[in-house]
Amino acid sequence: MSLRCILVYSWFMLLLVAELQSQQARKDDPHAFIEACRIIQMTLDTRARIQPSRKVPGKDDFTTAGQACNQLDKAISTSDPAKTQSAVAALRPLLARLGVPPSSPPEQLAALEEATRGASGEKLFYNLADLAKRALNAGDAEKASAYSNRLLEMAPQYPKDWNYGNAIYYGNFVLGRIAVQKGNLAQAGKYLLAAAGTPGSPQLDSFGPNMTLAKELLEKGQSGIVLQYMDLCKNFWKMDRGQLDQWSATVRGGSIPDFSGNLDY
Repeated sequence: MSLRCILVYSWFMLLLVAELQSQQARKDDPHAFIEACRIIQMTLDTRARIQPSRKVPGKDDFTTAGQACNQLDKAISTSDPAKTQSAVAALRPLLARLGVPPSSPPEQLAALEEATRGASGEKLFYNLADLAKRALNAGDAEKASAYSNRLLEMAPQYPKDWNYGNAIYYGNFVLGRIAVQKGNLAQAGKYLLAAAGTPGSPQLDSFGPNMTLAKELLEKGQSGIVLQYMDLCKNFWKMDRGQLDQWSATVRGGSIPDFSGNLDY
């Protein structure tokens, strides 16, 4: 497994667990940042076990955040509120770059936009999906649409790239969610099926698809298109352990499945 795939695995694990653990935290509560630090350390530990340390970058956002977390631990140990808040303030922009709560969706979008300002080619291609998702989460549908369309426009330039399948999936996924917001369910359904047309990726093949758009369409009574989508997802999600069949059975029974972690990445 390449380093890039390992880092992407760590990235998705971090986003999933941090979202589940920290989404209810108050914005400036030090305990929320402590929880985020726990997840960051878990990610760093996992990365170190999977890949020899000599091949892991010596300084990236994960390692820098880990160092900031150590400073937060030291500040908390002093019981000095001023030092603690200073350490929190230093950690916040790092969490924003990683897309981790308790940094806010607008902070996360602004951080990634700053980090990718002027980017082109492969670097832009690797970041457009996250830009689109962060813009959507921040409530900026116009930016989310622009980033998604740009992603789909660039995808044919990288048909053999590991990120190609993610581009097809998430470009259509975000556009579909925007269509739901606008009340255009027919268009949203088309985007849903287009997303399922992805050839897959290391992340999609392992963790499966994000089911948020499917859930939103189910809530609007669009069970038929969602069942088609779930069937198509079998083409790339071979490791679902029967999950897609279970969800489909629940939908056929007239209920909305508990998609759990598949709503978070």
